[in-house]
Amino acid sequence: MINNFKILRILPFVLFLLIIFVSALVLYQLKNEPKNFKSIKSQLIGKNIPEILIPEVNYFRSLNGKQNLNFKKFQNQIFAVNFFASWCAPCRIESPIIEELNKIIPVVGVAYKDKFNDTKSFLNDFGNPYKMIGLDEHGKVAIEWGVYGVPETFLINKKGKIIYRHAGPLLYNTFKFEVLPLIQEK
Repeated sequence: MINNFKILRILPFVLFLLIIFVSALVLYQLKNEPKNFKSIKSQLIGKNIPEILIPEVNYFRSLNGKQNLNFKKFQNQIFAVNFFASWCAPCRIESPIIEELNKIIPVVGVAYKDKFNDTKSFLNDFGNPYKMIGLDEHGKVAIEWGVYGVPETFLINKKGKIIYRHAGPLLYNTFKFEVLPLIQEK
């Protein structure tokens, strides 16, 4: 009976040490082998952009429900499509990088499941890094593009095919070592 009590008293300590050991092992693997981490690949890579209509919005005038985004404006040039939202904290973080990207190639923004006034406030607070902005009020556009969550950025080649997808905020290292080389290569 006394042995059972000893085991019960040290069991939480042993479990704690096991959790610490497993956590340290995972962190060690991530640090030493970051290339083994694989993001979810888009099924649209190498395919034409989805032909779903996206209502174009001018947040500094008024909602224009009659006009849709026209990607043909960017025919024969590389451009990017960035899904974002005002309620998305990582979208705020990536905003300066999207602005830098827009200085190199046109970037089209798509406000995902957002309210008009909230998106307008977001653009006023963090700047408008987009050539055009569309509104995906109900998330149907994002489904067609295979978006898992915001932010997500797609690079489109001169032929209108998706050549790259980045899920999550576009940060400096990704911008410099993945996006810029793709733009310069094409």
